[in-house]
Amino acid sequence: MAHIIIGTAGHIDHGKSALVKKLTGTDPDRLAEEQQRGMTIDIGFAFLNKDIAFIDVPGHERFIKNMVAGVSTVDMALLVVAADDGVMPQTREHLDILNLLQLKKGIIAITKSDLVEKDWLMLVQEEIKSLTAGTFLKDAPIICVSSHTGDGIDSLKQTILETTKTLSPRPDRGVFWMPVDRSFTIKGFGTVVTGSVLSGRAQTNDLLELLPGKKSVRVRGLQSHGNNVETISIGDRAAINIANIEKEAVKRGDILATANYFQPTKLLDAKINILKSITKTVKNRARVRVHIGTREVLARIKCLEHEKIEPGASQFVQLLMEEAVIAMRRDPIVIRQYSPTTTIGGGIILDTQPKPHKRFQKSVMDALSRLEKSDPEEEITTIMLQNPDSALKAEEISKLSGHLLNDVQNILEKLTDNKTIIKAGPSKTPIYYHSVSYQQIKENIKNYIDDFHKKEPLKPGIAKAELKSQINKKLNTQIFEKIIQELLDEKILAENQQWIKGFSHKINLSDKDKKTCDFIETLLIKSEFSPPAENEISSQLLLSPTDVKKMLNVLQSMGKIKRLEGDIYFPEQTIQKAINILLEFAKGADEISVSDFRTLLSTSRKYALALLSYFDEKGITERVQDVRLINKNHEE
Repeated sequence: MAHIIIGTAGHIDHGKSALVKKLTGTDPDRLAEEQQRGMTIDIGFAFLNKDIAFIDVPGHERFIKNMVAGVSTVDMALLVVAADDGVMPQTREHLDILNLLQLKKGIIAITKSDLVEKDWLMLVQEEIKSLTAGTFLKDAPIICVSSHTGDGIDSLKQTILETTKTLSPRPDRGVFWMPVDRSFTIKGFGTVVTGSVLSGRAQTNDLLELLPGKKSVRVRGLQSHGNNVETISIGDRAAINIANIEKEAVKRGDILATANYFQPTKLLDAKINILKSITKTVKNRARVRVHIGTREVLARIKCLEHEKIEPGASQFVQLLMEEAVIAMRRDPIVIRQYSPTTTIGGGIILDTQPKPHKRFQKSVMDALSRLEKSDPEEEITTIMLQNPDSALKAEEISKLSGHLLNDVQNILEKLTDNKTIIKAGPSKTPIYYHSVSYQQIKENIKNYIDDFHKKEPLKPGIAKAELKSQINKKLNTQIFEKIIQELLDEKILAENQQWIKGFSHKINLSDKDKKTCDFIETLLIKSEFSPPAENEISSQLLLSPTDVKKMLNVLQSMGKIKRLEGDIYFPEQTIQKAINILLEFAKGADEISVSDFRTLLSTSRKYALALLSYFDEKGITERVQDVRLINKNHEE
């Protein structure tokens, strides 16, 4: 049986702690002040057996913050109502909170049943049924008990055991995730944190991360349900002895998680529901208290659909957090008014790393609607569309979507097969990109090249790096390369040396430009292995540097010259002559130095080195320390 965590709920002095003590033999009120005042202030813990743990929460309205921290991690609820009081204000508020946290199962215990008449007890039961109508507790068993006499305790215990067997297992997201609800120091051991493990597993000596502060910690020891263990996993009520950190550096609401997996954020997209029972509307930019897991954070509500949210209504919002938080997609949240601190609503997180949204944007509403549906395929495709600059790995999509990696990989394969998603990169570590974004980039490249040739008819094309920069600097390089290759294969683009151009693009020279090109080519051929630099060509032919550069590019695109390292231009026939000289030399030698090659060509070291570097690229030579090995079998 998986470990189950049950949270109590109910009004102050309705006997929650006494009931837990009667069920388990453990008093959950651990603080001296709680013992003295007879009132639960903070959350407490007790174990029914090795598989079932209780989290007992305070009932006083001043400690609702602690109550929410306690029940935020439970699997089912035990709502406690005292027979002599009946339904009270915190009974209602606690039930609202349990509903907002999307619990599915629970049991209702009527305590102090020995203090009232049977007829009164029946009235209290009817009151409870009226209260829970339309909630997850509408069909919950109601057990009358007395912690004083013990009446009904065995029946309640049996009902708990039977109900826990019907619980659906909590989905494991594959990474360790434990919201911290307590931290303390044990002499000789150091810092210990406790919490309910909501995902994944951890074992002794694991490196974890304390978030949102991103502090690396090592697991020194583990306890689960009060027992020393080597491993803890989803569903466990755990205590973790961690190294590398002081108790004061850990606070309730922190998350202990798999290292280097989660990123803090100050923006959350959510769908929130406002309780029908509140009397005021929630306005845009309202300051509220947001409860996420065991943490409370102040935030502003940015209404994305309407100016305000009426009681009983719901709306997509962006939460502007005042402090960085850690959350997972589809986590439930509770929202309480800033002042006075009453519960006003709650909802679910739809995106943990959103971009800032403009209000009243249909595209934003459409994206959030798809995320709200909780259709894994819809969620994944929406996530891809929201990240048009970056192709994502399956691990990143799993993290962003909250779905298990294996499930994500299966969905991605399906979406790739039906062409919804494009796969690129190495087969062992592929990346994924949405086809809509992919096709848009492809169209943008085609249009840009067309416009480029219209504006610059004498340019041979555009360098690949410059093209990427003009289209989208942030675009994933592997996706860009895949698109370029497709356009080359489709004969929409062509590649000429370092240039990308339209497949049918040709440079049409005027008589004047053709004459200038002929002059430059002739000058370079005559200069043989010591070609003039651009400024020298400009001086000798009385041309502007701009015109020289333009004509050199034209000659390159026509395949008549090559630009080598250091902006040195050689005619193709001169390069071929240098290769022939090198291969003739190779008949009597296996290697050549820069100095030897410089002598063979009767040129300077600069030009000899530029040619040898080019030969290295082409496989004609191979540099080994200060010499080049000559590939005698090279075929140009």
